[in-house]
Amino acid sequence: MSCVAKTAIAISLGLFLSSAWAGGKFTPEQLKAQFYYDLGPSEIDVSGYPKDQQENYKVFKRTCSQCHTLARPVNNPLIQRADWDLYVSRMHVRTKVRPGTSISRKDARRVLNFLTYDSKMRKIDHKADFEAKTKELLKLFEEVKKERLRMQIEQDKKKIKESAPYTGTP
Repeated sequence: MSCVAKTAIAISLGLFLSSAWAGGKFTPEQLKAQFYYDLGPSEIDVSGYPKDQQENYKVFKRTCSQCHTLARPVNNPLIQRADWDLYVSRMHVRTKVRPGTSISRKDARRVLNFLTYDSKMRKIDHKADFEAKTKELLKLFEEVKKERLRMQIEQDKKKIKESAPYTGTP
């Protein structure tokens, strides 16, 4: 085998292995992320929260997980009650058209109360920690988007037919 052939095989193998490794770098859930905050944790330690907020957290988990990952609201940068009110109201409307989902006005109020309280505790009172985590998630999201693009290019390459010599027939 010639030196050129060995080099070509080595390069091909290297590309294949790096491609295979990159493909396993992210979980299927990460690759489906629509927003950077979908990539963060989906649980909150509420053991230090007041009992009513711990109960509101249970309603939040049950209600919000009907349609999307809990990571979305947990890591969302919203902090003001008015912003959360718009967010929850929009979700309330969406559940009316999505079969098998619902948010009662009472549950929506409890979710709003929890999100407002939690925002104060984690995002305002511990702003530096939350901002650091947000920067990590933004960086990770950029990597995920690059990986999705790479995967799409690979899929598109598989769809391309090899060119053949023209034979004069369609």
